[in-house]
Amino acid sequence: MAAERKPGQFNLPWRHSRTWAVCLFIGYVVIVVSIVALAQLNSGVSRGFVLDLALGCGLVGFAILTLQVVLASRSKWLDSPFGLDVVMRFHSRVALLAGVLLVLHPILLMVAHGNLRLLSFQTSWRVDVGKAALALLVLGILFALYFSKLGVDYNTWRFAHKGMVLVVILGFVHGLWIGSDIQRTPVRIYWWLLFVVAAGIFAYRNLVVPLWVRRRFTITDVQQETHDTYTLTFEPQDGKPTPRHPGQFMFVKFIRPGRPSELHPFTISASPLKTRILQATIKQSGNFTDTIDQTRVGDGARIEAPYGRFSLVHQRCGGLVFIAGGVGITPIVSMLRYLKETDDLRPVLLLYGNKTERDILFREELDALPDHVETVHILSEPADDWQGPRGYVTRDVLETFAAARLSDPQTHVFLCGPAAMMSSVMRDLKAMGVPDSRVHVERFTL
Repeated sequence: MAAERKPGQFNLPWRHSRTWAVCLFIGYVVIVVSIVALAQLNSGVSRGFVLDLALGCGLVGFAILTLQVVLASRSKWLDSPFGLDVVMRFHSRVALLAGVLLVLHPILLMVAHGNLRLLSFQTSWRVDVGKAALALLVLGILFALYFSKLGVDYNTWRFAHKGMVLVVILGFVHGLWIGSDIQRTPVRIYWWLLFVVAAGIFAYRNLVVPLWVRRRFTITDVQQETHDTYTLTFEPQDGKPTPRHPGQFMFVKFIRPGRPSELHPFTISASPLKTRILQATIKQSGNFTDTIDQTRVGDGARIEAPYGRFSLVHQRCGGLVFIAGGVGITPIVSMLRYLKETDDLRPVLLLYGNKTERDILFREELDALPDHVETVHILSEPADDWQGPRGYVTRDVLETFAAARLSDPQTHVFLCGPAAMMSSVMRDLKAMGVPDSRVHVERFTL
């Protein structure tokens, strides 16, 4: 007879483990540096430190670029151990590293050869292909860093970002035809392997997944939660369940006649025990979500799910402190529903910040939670008759309502809300002595 599973104990597949995460990271580093090792082993002699460094920058930079396609593929093998938000932050940071290495590549070549010929326009087409790749890469990185400040639509940026695969193609051609190291068989094979893997994954993600992998759902209910927030219920057309953990999210592309159709991530707010349906609670807050009130029962959707590690199932904790702001309550309410439905009696504190009372999502449900769950609403612009805390979730609020709980080393914090709020709360928690290992966050922006 199987042993009874106690609250806080979960049997997760091995690919969710930190051991698998370490293996993946080591594998990434090995793939990136192996091409340099192969080049050095096959060259036989040193060509001078600066020239070796220049060629090494080019080889490593290209290897990183090809792996960028892998990181952006939304692979479940990467999401399970890290969480997709972590993967995408790593993706953005190593893009900067690749950019630096590939800018250094021609600069160091000019230093090694003692001339500025690479700056002229009278070079071979092989060199010009490399110049074009580098120019596109730099422009792409700058666009990714500043597109929101420039007021560029997210989908315009997304389309342009996909176009960065052209940098990989041009870099591949440039290295294949001009790289002295790449003319040697082992390095040439490795160069081809990197390119073929990147091209294959790009084709799969952008051709196969949209047509055949995303599952078809029908919207069976549209429920208005507040004046500007709606909960949509999706049922699979194939009738198959969607196993998931509380707090995870999904990518949804709506099929609504006469209305916008874009792929966006939304938290799955329904309890994971309701595997036959998916639900998303969506606030009207952007160019796309402003039309969410136009969604009708019978509309369709194509969905990829589930994603994310923002879930209590990954932590062995005694108590729970949930901190939410606005629509950031959605992954937390999924966890609260799961705790209630599994009769989990661990002590829970919810600190929930909103602007006004009418902005509070799931108000009746939160007020009806069991006695071991304490809920505190904090309003920044309350009515005169509001009896609860006013302002924001500040250190004073944390010390007033959560200090005793946070002093318990078995208590973990789950935080989700606007970026400014999360940054402020994370600073306050650190100042109160709560270690990062006990603070878990979900960022809406990937």
